[in-house]
Amino acid sequence: MILTIYTHSNSLFSGEFWKSLVQRINGKYSGPNAVRDSLLRGLEENRIEYELNPVKPSGDTVLVLSGVEALKNAIRAKKRGETKKLIAGPNMVVTPHDSSNVMHADAIDTILVPSQWVADFWKHEAAELSEKIFVWAAGVAVKNSSSRTGAPVIYDKMRSKELLTLADEVVKSTGKTPNVFTYGTYRHSEYLEALSNAPYLIYLAQSESQGISLQEAWSHNVPTFVNKSTKWENKNYSFESAQINAPYLTNKLGGIFGNKDELSSLVADAKTLNPKHYCDEHLSDDASIKTLLTLI
Repeated sequence: MILTIYTHSNSLFSGEFWKSLVQRINGKYSGPNAVRDSLLRGLEENRIEYELNPVKPSGDTVLVLSGVEALKNAIRAKKRGETKKLIAGPNMVVTPHDSSNVMHADAIDTILVPSQWVADFWKHEAAELSEKIFVWAAGVAVKNSSSRTGAPVIYDKMRSKELLTLADEVVKSTGKTPNVFTYGTYRHSEYLEALSNAPYLIYLAQSESQGISLQEAWSHNVPTFVNKSTKWENKNYSFESAQINAPYLTNKLGGIFGNKDELSSLVADAKTLNPKHYCDEHLSDDASIKTLLTLI
């Protein structure tokens, strides 16, 4: 079996093609990049043949990770009988009705979403797609454990001055100065370097479809403490879920805090948590690809 993977259209007339080219030139690393890289590492580890963004697919099974134009091309190819199975997601669109309902195409056999709350939201909005929707989380590479001798990390995706100040004060009350990473403003390599010595990570976000940055912390054996958040909003849509900003967090990996005292308590017990084993077993590249193979 050869798996054909697309992340963008190959047409020089497509904005997707030029956007991907600019991202490569600028060295920008995003969530969809992390999903692609995890998939490719998992396939290579398991010696599964694949092709990435070919002009024409060689195999019967096509997986379009991202790129609406790439998906439309794959739909047309399947209708012409050039492929037999078409899988779309998990970085395709935000809601099932985006991009002129492209995800409703009969040619799509399987729709991948990155977590259970996203699956629940999609099924709520488009019940007719329910039988096609499956949860598939990208993995992360297995890493060496953090020395835990460096600065605690604060990952700020929420950009709430009040919440950031709270986290900063808790860290400084222990005699340490945090290393703050603001979403969209740092280099991925710098984040991984900080994790290699961090004793814990405080994660501030309103919502996460998966939370790969959290998984990267766990793979370094860095426990994570996440602010309590239960609601996602986007344009005219909203959805509620118990851990909507950390869908894969368990008590083996860290904890949720709702106030300063709760965060202080979690920080005090950080040394008792060792999330690496759970992450390597359930949220690694290898674990991810084994789940995907059951869906293709």
